[in-house]
Order: sequence, then C-alpha cells, then structure tokens
Amino acid sequence: MGAEKHGGDPMEGYASGKQVQFNMDWYDKLRASKPSWKFKEKYTVAPNNGHAIYIDAGQVFRFVQTDGPNICDVHFFGADIKDASGEHYETTYTAVFEGLILKKNSRIWSTVPYFRPMATYIDDNIDPALMPSEDYWPLWHGGHCSPEAVELAYGVKNHHACHANFTEVAARVGLDESVAALPNVNVFQPMAMKPSKMPNGNVSVNWHAAPFEGPPGTFMEFYAEIDLLVLAVHCPYGNQSKSPMEADHYPIDVEIWDTGITPQPSPKWHDWRPAHKAKIERLTAEGATGPRSRTFD
Repeated sequence: MGAEKHGGDPMEGYASGKQVQFNMDWYDKLRASKPSWKFKEKYTVAPNNGHAIYIDAGQVFRFVQTDGPNICDVHFFGADIKDASGEHYETTYTAVFEGLILKKNSRIWSTVPYFRPMATYIDDNIDPALMPSEDYWPLWHGGHCSPEAVELAYGVKNHHACHANFTEVAARVGLDESVAALPNVNVFQPMAMKPSKMPNGNVSVNWHAAPFEGPPGTFMEFYAEIDLLVLAVHCPYGNQSKSPMEADHYPIDVEIWDTGITPQPSPKWHDWRPAHKAKIERLTAEGATGPRSRTFD
C-alpha cells in the first residue's frame, strides 16, 4: 500500500487521517437514545476529596453541579492500568485532533501505543451566554494545581490542591503518585487561549481563566469508548472567582448511565516494533552508525 498523499504540514496530515474523522450521525443517534438509558449509580465528589470510578465501554458518565459551580479535575485511564506506562489520556494528539479547548463532540485520545479515543464529550446544558466570549468553554486539558503551585502563588503550605487529591484517590486503587501526575482534563472550568506576556518577556499564546456561574443542575456528559478508570477530584479553586483559601466549595455528582449501545471499533495500528527491533539489532551487529532508511523494511 502506498503512502497517503498530503502536504508537509504534520498537523494537517494527522488531522486529515481517515482514522480520526468524526461520525456525526452515529453520535446524533446516541444522543437521541437518551430516553432509553438506564441509571446505574452515582458518586459524589466532596470538597477536597475525590473518587476512583470504573466505567464500562458504552456507558455514559455525567458530571453534575448539584448545589453550585465548582471545577472538577478528571484523569482518564484504561481500566487495566497498573502504572504510569499504561494507557492514559494524551494531551498533544488530543489537541491536534480536537483542539486546545474541548467542545461537544471532542474526544479524549490515549497515548501510544494504544492511540485511540477513550471517551467522547457528547452533551451538556450549558448556556454559551455564561462565557465571557466565544473563545471560552468550561472544558480544557493539560494539568492541575498542586501543593507546590499553591505555595508558589500564595505562600500556603500543605494545601489540599488537586494533585494531593489525585494522589490520595489513586492510592485507593493501588496506583502511585506518578499516575496522579499525568495530564488530565478540567470540567466546569472556563478557559480560553489568548496571547500573554510571559515572565521572560516573550509574548505567547497561553491559558486565560474566567469564573463559571452555571446554576445547579448544570451537566456535562461523556460516552466511554473503552473500559475506563476515571479519577475525579474536587478543585480547591471553586469556580475560580477567588483564591483556593477563600473559594466557595460545592460537591459534584458523577452519574453513570447504561446506554445499551456498543462503541464503534477503535483504530487499529500496525505494530512497527518487531521490524524496528530486528533492523536495529542487525545494524548494531554490523557496526552501522550512519543514516537510516525511511522505513524499517
């Protein structure tokens, strides 16, 4: 099979691949089936705490603001993860395929070698008028606050920041801090990408936060494309209108719903590692240290 024909822009090439195209009709039918979904269980993410939740492929998990607005930080892992080398959410390719700010019909992609959609953001009841501008949306990806970051910003030690909460919740299912340190998405946290002047004097595109005033009952829904372990923790910044020492804190519910709908097949990738290993072993034995050919063949 010949190589795909496209230009030299790697971002354009990645995003144009057939494996990453979005089947809108399939997800429209999934949303239309909502009246037939069956409620399974609910977890409450209490202030300065969190939950480790196993979710089956084909289930929907819904984040709900029950009493007031509060950020919820969320890790996505393959259900069988044992350590940080296992399947987990990957920020770079997710950003390439779905954008830096995630809106409805955005997918969460996992790291190589799995490299497949883990979950898809399918619905919400958020009024766009609550956002400062169309650049903002309350779902983005990249990381979480930590006790170190809070100490840096406010001089307060031993704060129940998201990283500490993730570390505690990960330990409940036998995982360590290296897993808690992996990237996550941020639910109910409006963010935009705009130019900023950095401390070093450079101007670069960077995150810009805004408070969220979503009323009780505000929700965001995700469809599990594979069996998942989700770590959901409370963020001490509340709705990010105040510092973490002063913020109003509210719980967030995570509801699990059975849809009865099997996910679409995941992308299948050629395993390049055996050919690569064989070639490197051969060249090493030959003492070859020069340029390599374009493929492992």
